[in-house]
Amino acid sequence: MATSSDVAKIRLERYLTMPLAQRCKEIATLIDESSTTELQHIFPILIDSLFCIGWGSKIGWGLRTITFKKNPQEYETLCNFLHPQGPVFSVCYKLLQDSYLKYNFPIYYLPAKIQSMLKEGMIPPFYLDKIRDDQGTRGVSALSMNPFEYYIFHFAYHLTNPWMQEHQQENVWVNWETVYVQLAHCYLYHFLPRDNSPVLPIIGPYIRKTSQRKLIQSPESKRMQTPRLLRTSILSPGSPNSTSVPQQQCLPQVWRSETVVQVFLDFWVDYVEDDQVNSRLNSMYYVSVPRRCSIHSGEHIRLVRAFIKTLHEFANSATGDKSAMDELKRIILPSVQGKIYTFLRKAIYHWPLDSSFRLILEAWLSFIQPWRYLPGITYTKEGKLEEEERGKIHDESRWMPFIANNLLAYTAIFQQLLPRFMITDLVAPKNALMLFRVTKVFSQPYLGKIICEIESHMDDVGFSRSRMSTNLWTSIVRQQILELEGPTYQYVPMFSTATASQVVSLLTTIKQAHVTATSLVDALEKRRKNRGFLLAVWEFFNGEDHCSDDISIEERRRVPVYLANAHQQLIEILQIQVEDIPEVSIKADEEYHDSILSTSFCHQSQLDSSLDTSKPGVFVPIQKDRQTCQYIEYLGDPELQPVRSTECGVLVKYFYKLCTHINLKYQQQITRMYHRPGFFGSICRQILQPPTKVVKLQKRTQNGLSSRYEERIPPRLSLRPLANYSLLVTISFGIFMVWLTNYGIITFLGLAVCLWSVYIIIRATLEPLTRANRNTFRASTTTFSMN
Repeated sequence: MATSSDVAKIRLERYLTMPLAQRCKEIATLIDESSTTELQHIFPILIDSLFCIGWGSKIGWGLRTITFKKNPQEYETLCNFLHPQGPVFSVCYKLLQDSYLKYNFPIYYLPAKIQSMLKEGMIPPFYLDKIRDDQGTRGVSALSMNPFEYYIFHFAYHLTNPWMQEHQQENVWVNWETVYVQLAHCYLYHFLPRDNSPVLPIIGPYIRKTSQRKLIQSPESKRMQTPRLLRTSILSPGSPNSTSVPQQQCLPQVWRSETVVQVFLDFWVDYVEDDQVNSRLNSMYYVSVPRRCSIHSGEHIRLVRAFIKTLHEFANSATGDKSAMDELKRIILPSVQGKIYTFLRKAIYHWPLDSSFRLILEAWLSFIQPWRYLPGITYTKEGKLEEEERGKIHDESRWMPFIANNLLAYTAIFQQLLPRFMITDLVAPKNALMLFRVTKVFSQPYLGKIICEIESHMDDVGFSRSRMSTNLWTSIVRQQILELEGPTYQYVPMFSTATASQVVSLLTTIKQAHVTATSLVDALEKRRKNRGFLLAVWEFFNGEDHCSDDISIEERRRVPVYLANAHQQLIEILQIQVEDIPEVSIKADEEYHDSILSTSFCHQSQLDSSLDTSKPGVFVPIQKDRQTCQYIEYLGDPELQPVRSTECGVLVKYFYKLCTHINLKYQQQITRMYHRPGFFGSICRQILQPPTKVVKLQKRTQNGLSSRYEERIPPRLSLRPLANYSLLVTISFGIFMVWLTNYGIITFLGLAVCLWSVYIIIRATLEPLTRANRNTFRASTTTFSMN
């Protein structure tokens, strides 16, 4: 006889096969109707279906593929279903009432560093109460966790799941407006409240059963560990040291917030592991887990930045009321800043030299500017001046400790960026903007002063331990370097001769890019004034200047401004004297200049040819010697060309079907009309398309490749020119003007047909003359060739 739990499982499995909207609705009803015992059995099945972290091509419920633009109904349904106060979390809170209920999370899904530490017995405090030993091997086999932790671990792993990376079909650089991103923001804001409100719903005390396993300590392992954010005296309800807050209130206030921060930190702010670590762990667990990609997706980096910003806002909202939540706010940044620095430093080192670098750069700038995320600050486009003022340091003493505790994040990464910018194409608008943003941040009056003051108290000989300093900042920075970079690291002060020489070299590169960018803008402006009439009309209706594939002239104009400001700000930051900058004769990079202009010509020519439908070919970009584009002619049926950007695809398809029907039905009559002599035949030849030879390319058959051959298409009717946007806009404008002058649309269409008829008659009348001139030209050409 089936139990109630078996019935609940059967119902859930049936609901999981339904469409998404109905699935969420039915499962929510099932959750409301089920008892705690039934929920215990269906919860892991639901989580496994939701995230599908195992093998195969499944991607779960599509949290990282469903977007609001493409699937608004599914997007809203999933966000409500997985909301912090939605049905899934209600299951977690119901099941938390049983403190003995645990679910196993596989060890080999953890980040490699955590796996390695668990294998060697160096268990981080956060994982100490979750360890489940394998009785056979006496090693860690899984993590045993409560339902809330089980869900958060699965959610965090979903972003870094290597199977998801293998089956990601969409572009990971633009696929970031997903359900997953929205939920991640929602969880951060909900469990890390910035308005000093409690985390809802308020739950009763939760008892953690801490293992008595001994924690191995060594100098190296101590530096690698992921510490628990809060002290044990704060988290343990029965600790005699927790006297500032009622003991039973401490843990319910903060353990969910601590879990979210710690899990997101371990899974998201963790860089790619070494091959040796991966191979050792795979052999240990007998599981072949795909290796994570070396370059994180845009979705991942944006979430890391959101995580950093939320941590700043959460920490800056501390009020000093001595509560457990306020204690978490006070120590949260010191607990996580080391991992964030390591992640940013490695990501910058491995990132490719393209415009996507701005993603990791923005995350770094968010981390080193905590003063931008004070409570009550909102940023709007209208209040741009106010935003700039709020983004500056106004209280030097308040931010001195943060800068000292994260000095490497300012100086080491700044020095790491200098050689990168020297080999970056600074004429590109996005790269010039990145450089300008970096120099703008460091050119703040107080930031350079604070860094200089901290460095002035430090030893100049590599922080040797034999030389002791009583200054607070010296000991802080020395400890920071030892933990993050190791004892062999040689710190180079930002305000030193070595850094200044690097900046001087970068100034020369910036000046070269500035001259090239200015010359390029002048050339584009000059050619823009001499552009053709059709291109001017196109730009008028589309509101864009075509200077290259995706960069407008307006963006090109900003580049010299960005570079000039960055040049001046670097001089001010390092206090470089003008006489120290060597005088170098700098000219515009002609090769780069010509490359951009020829590419721009390629796109302009492509646009001109698309406006003229009589041209069967297009310009395509190539890389061959100094040539950047080439005219490629279409040899097939002109009516089957791909829809151009200047054509309405719906009308093209409709006109093609209509003309195909007419041409097949009246093929003989159309051919006779086209070849008919006299004035009537001339009119038909102006309306109909002439006979055309098309090339049929090789095709693979059962007997091999078929030979290439030519096919002659007879005269035919073609209405495709009527689908051109320029013609449609002209007709629409004419109808609008007729409407304003109180004339009927029929009158306008009749007038248009009359004008078209007159145009056809004139061309038909001049046809004998144009044909005679053409024959004369061909004869003279033949005579010249024979001579």
